[in-house]
Amino acid sequence: MAAKQMSSNILLIKTHAFGDVLLTTPAIHAIYKNNPANKIYYLTGRWSSEALYNNPYLTKTFRLDDDALFGKKLYKIIPLILELRKYKFEAIIIFSASKYIHFLSWLIGATTRVGFGNSSFITHKICPSVLQNDYAARAYNTLLEPLCIPCNGTKLDFQIKEVCIPENLSTFLEKYKSNVIGLFCGGGKNPRDTVLIKQWGAKKFIELAKLLSADGYGFLLFGSMDDRKINTTLKDELNDAIFDLSGQYSFNETGYLMKLCRLFVTNDSAPFHISYALTIPTVCIFGPSNSKLLSPQLPFCRYIQSRVECSPCYGNDIFIGCANPICMENISANDVYKECKSLLSKNFNYENVIRFVGTQQQRI
Repeated sequence: MAAKQMSSNILLIKTHAFGDVLLTTPAIHAIYKNNPANKIYYLTGRWSSEALYNNPYLTKTFRLDDDALFGKKLYKIIPLILELRKYKFEAIIIFSASKYIHFLSWLIGATTRVGFGNSSFITHKICPSVLQNDYAARAYNTLLEPLCIPCNGTKLDFQIKEVCIPENLSTFLEKYKSNVIGLFCGGGKNPRDTVLIKQWGAKKFIELAKLLSADGYGFLLFGSMDDRKINTTLKDELNDAIFDLSGQYSFNETGYLMKLCRLFVTNDSAPFHISYALTIPTVCIFGPSNSKLLSPQLPFCRYIQSRVECSPCYGNDIFIGCANPICMENISANDVYKECKSLLSKNFNYENVIRFVGTQQQRI
């Protein structure tokens, strides 16, 4: 009989954002697979916690109040820290280079605390340059090396939540049948950051939708309440070819509805990560973010990024601001349309590539 594996309490910390938390799920799976007896806990922000909904490998998820977290109101966090200390964690893994989050891990207490950077609050320091040189899920996996846990996988675990399809949506789906394309036009905003230049813009999405509509496609518009304004602009232009779902569903319910789509076109935001986690053919439009660090090498995904000298300018919680976002302006509706048509042909026998548009330019 094989010896029984000893159980350890392990805490994982990634406070934000939704996509970043979802990118840590391969590491969660690896920890469980290495020793199913382990009890794996996760500390994250309330807004990001939906990325972990019903994750089969987690014992429990602890949710930090986003206002207290990002406002660094330690007095509001202390009660949760005291609760976490009762678990006597053997190891804490911090998927962040933030010294403040490292400090919180030190307060929680564990013999082993692994994180990026050289903070004195962590015991095992991983060079943060890996975050600038590799796909984020693989970069996060390197934090498991000091614990001798093998992890080469990058498949994301995301659990959808079934919803009842309303009659008017059912009628729309019946009209277009398999010719439904999902669009996410908003994003660029979470409880901590607002980077609206991650949006391609209503005008460009309208141009794209008109091209695809001429081919017989209808569209489901996704997004939060914050995205209703831009979605209304599209709805006003394309009328019956569009069904707006924004502001009505959680992330996990959104995932269920996204599965109704033959193709998903999105800005770099949370729905992008949901889409490829659910193996939905996806076209993602990148501007200030680095597509090479956020894009999985999957045959059913295409990524479009403009060649400009100043892009990418956003990453690792840093954004210098931009008054002239030519990185997004340079990407035409026709550029995206071509990639959509390529995926809609159902020929996925190609290597994943990032499509760069135009020649390199300087920002004026």
